[in-house]
Amino acid sequence: MRINRISILFLLFLLAAANALWAGTLEGTVLDPLGQVVPGAHVSLNRSLVIVDERQTDARGIYRFEGLQDGTYQVAANAPGLTSPPMDVEIRNAGVTKQEIHLMLSALISQVVVSASLGGALAPEIGSSVSVITRQDIDDRGAQNAFEVIRGIPGIEVSQAGRSGGTTGVYMRGGESNYNAVMVDGIPLNQFGGDFDLASLPADGIERIEVIRGPESALYGPNALTGVINIVSRKGEGPPSFTALAEGGSHATRRFATGGSGLNGGFSWSYNFSRMDTDGVVQNDEYRNQSAFISLGYRQNSQRQFDFHFFGNANDAGAPGPYGSDPNHLFYGIDTVSRGKQNLFGYQLGYTEQVSSRFRQVTTVSLATNDTFYHSPYGDSDNNNLRGIFNTRSEIAVSERDTLAAGFEFNREQTRYTYLVDNQGNPFLLPRTSLGYFVENRWNPSDRLHLITGVRLDNLRTNSLPPTSPTDFNQRPFMPATSILKVNPRLSLSYLASTRDSQDLFGGTRLHGSFGTGIRPPDSFELGYTNNPGLKPERSVSFDAGVEQKLFASRSVLDFTYFYNRFQDQIVTLGGSMTNLSSYRSANLKNSKAQGLEVSFRLQPVRSLEMGGEYTFLDSAILALDGAALANAPFQVGQPLVRRPRNSASYNLAWKHRNLMLHTNAYIRGATLDVDPSYGLSACSFGMPCFFTNKGYTRVDAGFSYRILHGVEIYGRLNNVLNQKYEEVFGYPALRLNFVTGMKFSFSKE
Repeated sequence: MRINRISILFLLFLLAAANALWAGTLEGTVLDPLGQVVPGAHVSLNRSLVIVDERQTDARGIYRFEGLQDGTYQVAANAPGLTSPPMDVEIRNAGVTKQEIHLMLSALISQVVVSASLGGALAPEIGSSVSVITRQDIDDRGAQNAFEVIRGIPGIEVSQAGRSGGTTGVYMRGGESNYNAVMVDGIPLNQFGGDFDLASLPADGIERIEVIRGPESALYGPNALTGVINIVSRKGEGPPSFTALAEGGSHATRRFATGGSGLNGGFSWSYNFSRMDTDGVVQNDEYRNQSAFISLGYRQNSQRQFDFHFFGNANDAGAPGPYGSDPNHLFYGIDTVSRGKQNLFGYQLGYTEQVSSRFRQVTTVSLATNDTFYHSPYGDSDNNNLRGIFNTRSEIAVSERDTLAAGFEFNREQTRYTYLVDNQGNPFLLPRTSLGYFVENRWNPSDRLHLITGVRLDNLRTNSLPPTSPTDFNQRPFMPATSILKVNPRLSLSYLASTRDSQDLFGGTRLHGSFGTGIRPPDSFELGYTNNPGLKPERSVSFDAGVEQKLFASRSVLDFTYFYNRFQDQIVTLGGSMTNLSSYRSANLKNSKAQGLEVSFRLQPVRSLEMGGEYTFLDSAILALDGAALANAPFQVGQPLVRRPRNSASYNLAWKHRNLMLHTNAYIRGATLDVDPSYGLSACSFGMPCFFTNKGYTRVDAGFSYRILHGVEIYGRLNNVLNQKYEEVFGYPALRLNFVTGMKFSFSKE
């Protein structure tokens, strides 16, 4: 028996050795239009429409992929202002295949987007509206937080409650701020019911930010009604390299960060640690944010890969309250007591097995916790959220132009909130389980047509809720457990209608569009403060269609996209008051819509100059309640949605000359409808006006960086150059003219 076991182990060793022996290698050099090598270029490799791996060229412009099985692959590369179309490469006989990649000046980048499809895809092959913010974009803007570079993406409104650390919501294409799935390295971070405050996410350690506009519940299940924000941290590759940053600025702002990455013998690693502090503008306005990214990976040839990702954030912020616009004259002075703390952690383990040349199994396990604590003159409260996910999928290459992916997801989320109590007056754990079954097909019948279809079935199971005490102000009866089935389809189409020569004034024309539905299950307040046991998830039905036109030998690209969102089964609270919560009743009766036009352009006249801009027109409206001619009070039918501007625009410009970089960007927002800053909609219950117009504004920023030595760079930035007085959220003043300045250091073994 012992001899048999040894024989089996020896045979397995021989098979593994043979596998490694017959694995091929692809390597080459990336060159710019002048034939010069391009260090730091991103090279992507895919097979049968699925991304196999990504690499970054070294100081000599060389890339290398090892452990490849025989077959046909597609390789593409891009660098700031430069790109190459995907090209076919044959790997045969386990040898070394050489392939030079020649980049051309282009405003359109063939960037890999991992969150727009199962297995990832190149941006031009995706029919959905996709925006990718690169590390270069983040560095050019000198951003401190991730939301600073998300602001200005077409169709997106970012609203921060005044100061650094103030609550920050993102509204996509007219949707609510809890309608977006937010992920870090694929780890879902949304709280129970979809809420997420983007103020906690730093800009340090990020490789790119992918923003997908449109419902993506067919991919990610609940909470992806209007889009997905996926933050991708830096990947370990190349020889060991390290970075450091130190900066200071207005209001005693100070920020420090350090990071590193590397790849050796199939083992990859990267990390980034950062901290930012500021004293704020008024009393009790201090803010501290500490963050960490850690990624580890191991690849055994091209057959087996292990990944680990960690993200952690701890922040502490004073809450001085609204001290700006006060139309109802309710300002009682700066709140010097209230403070909020948050601890946010995410972990993910991933395992990929290339079973054969046509079959791959991908499995991930993730865990995220989001715990908040709030201290106020009225008492302390905390909210603890936990989400655990097991996801596994099979990817089958039906042909080189057709890939099928199908899988299963177990999603367990739970929350415990101070004010969600049982009949003994004690907080209790409220769990919900989602069992998801999904399938997606990617089919490219030709080089010009790319079609993605998918569907997902979610079984949402919410545990029973105990009744409240007869003496409690919220009279909730016993709420039985519920089980709801929801089906969400998705269609994405990209078609290259014209393939004119890239040197023509009018180059290629690409048509793109998508359709899909999304869902958001009720949050703890909606479940806990109602006597309606039949509360259902909110729904969205959406589509978009657009045209992308290349101009001036691909040095400019112009895009027009029309979108339409219909929000249904939105949860509305009927009755109730601040003094009589027992009369609250939630129901799926509310409806609204949002449609509009997104116009964007990108111009790269020369490699040293990059320009971009966008304009968004949004027509949003409250619709009548189901079975009624009126909207829920105090709203009116036809009223625009709160904090969604009808008109918004932005521009971005960066110029580089040798060691100097100059940058400016601006965001222009029209007037919005907002609510009373002290009491919100409840002001109407007290006989006061609750809706007000928040005037528009223009914010202009400008900055520079200069490399004084190899690996040493100084930089500075002026924010709100025009010193405008404005409020993104009504009643919460934004920072006036302020500055930051600092130094960056980079070290590499190369």
